[in-house]
Amino acid sequence: MKEIPKYLLIADKIKHEIKTGEYNPNDQLPKEFDLANAYNVSRITIRNALSELERQDLIYRIQGAGTFVKDTEISSAVNSDRLELINLKKYKLKVTDFEVGQVDEKITKALELQPYDIVYTVRRAALSKQDVVAFQKICIPAKVIQGMNMEMLESSIYPLISQKIGLKPKKAVRDISLVHAISELVQKNKVQGKVEDNEPLLKWLQKSYLENGKPFEWNETYYRISKFSIKEAIIL
Repeated sequence: MKEIPKYLLIADKIKHEIKTGEYNPNDQLPKEFDLANAYNVSRITIRNALSELERQDLIYRIQGAGTFVKDTEISSAVNSDRLELINLKKYKLKVTDFEVGQVDEKITKALELQPYDIVYTVRRAALSKQDVVAFQKICIPAKVIQGMNMEMLESSIYPLISQKIGLKPKKAVRDISLVHAISELVQKNKVQGKVEDNEPLLKWLQKSYLENGKPFEWNETYYRISKFSIKEAIIL
């Protein structure tokens, strides 16, 4: 009988710990060095185990920060606010651009579309008074929501999908990374003069799915690190 590679055994052990709640969503995993010591294996073996977990969409990595457990499943029974990447109770949304047409190959493939399929592309900014706290680009296939207009885009799109159209969002997969603002990104999102060149941004990339398993949203949201913070209460 062929022996199972060590990295797969370790990946399966960590996966079990994630599934049983030993690691919660967005918890940071121990560093590679510490995991290697704990399992008495090389760091290459740990790296392969983490790559396997990443392939299974159970973890994500932030360069320079570490490896974290993904919160990938968002139940349709849960309030649709959980799908929002911007706190709509705290910030005002301003639509900066709205286009109808084809999108690039990467987004076309991500949304499982044909090259000729029509997509709504929405760009919005989240404002605190007049300051831009975050800005986002959202792409939604026109065949999911027909007749979308500017008024619909000034608030959450998720109640529109679930309540008015009758489709049920089921889950979202998120990837978080640290990037820097470049002039092309700033200009395309129409936040010139509000976001500085090379300013550090926290990028949240979200792909959302309906109950039938079909993707319905591609969402790129960029938070200005200088304008927001994350606070959590941890109960031990």
